[in-house]
Amino acid sequence: MIHKPIFFTSDWHVGHANVIKFDNRPFGSLQEMHETLVKRYNATVPHNGVCYFLGDIGNNLNEVRPVVSKLNGTKVLVLGNHDKGMVAMYNCHFDVVVWSASIFIGETKVTMSHCPLPGIFREDTSYTKKSPVENWYGESLSRHRMSTVPDEGQFHLHGHIHSNPEKKDKSKRILDRQFDVGVAANKYTPVSISEIESWITYYKQGKYRHD
Repeated sequence: MIHKPIFFTSDWHVGHANVIKFDNRPFGSLQEMHETLVKRYNATVPHNGVCYFLGDIGNNLNEVRPVVSKLNGTKVLVLGNHDKGMVAMYNCHFDVVVWSASIFIGETKVTMSHCPLPGIFREDTSYTKKSPVENWYGESLSRHRMSTVPDEGQFHLHGHIHSNPEKKDKSKRILDRQFDVGVAANKYTPVSISEIESWITYYKQGKYRHD
């Protein structure tokens, strides 16, 4: 059996100028951001690799299409709230487009969706001044409920919350059974399955609670 290298990423927000300011991304322009994301992706994901994009690649198809066309490997898009529909995104050079996905790492089930698991605290949303405060931004919105999966005690990969080292008081890249694979949390580079496997192993040993 041939095992292909597997990676995960999220929240590229191609063509979304405001995200540079929102995340304090280290780019002077969209062009610089796009070029850096493509360069770091292709330096990480080989031609025979598989990468799961956990939503929010972008909704400006004219900008998304040429960016995705430059990327190595098999590309699986798990739709996010900033993406167009399945057919439109499939036509942007993705090989598979779905609402959620799951894999097994050894005997451990790992689910994937754009948003975190419902009902579990994932980020400080007090800045929204909603009552009651949500566990993550937009948890109560129907369009976000389509972008998550039920909590069954599993490990879960997601994006959406834009964790980064400068916002540790807001959200953490890793918190218990959930891992934010978004680019702002991971040096604008895809996360390898080996890192996910290590996180799961350490968590089961009681050594990894948050990051």
